[in-house]
Amino acid sequence: MNLLHNNLLVTEDTSTEKKTAGGIILQSDQTSGHKPAIILGVSNAVAVEYADTLSLKKKVYLDWSKSMPVEIDGLKCAIVDIEHVKLVL
Repeated sequence: MNLLHNNLLVTEDTSTEKKTAGGIILQSDQTSGHKPAIILGVSNAVAVEYADTLSLKKKVYLDWSKSMPVEIDGLKCAIVDIEHVKLVL
């Protein structure tokens, strides 16, 4: 997989989801625009420019409305330009 330009591949961070004993996922008070993401891939341009800040498996907050949903190997992901990342944890 080769991401082009200034793009990241992310997936929604589900580690904060709460489930009932029966396995039902409870919705939090956050909207999808405020849920964190986990970085799965970075383009070469981003890797060079943000080498000290971004790496795989880092948690980020981004503007989900600016992302492009994709499915890779059955995993729901999104491609987003680095300019739409607002916070890196």
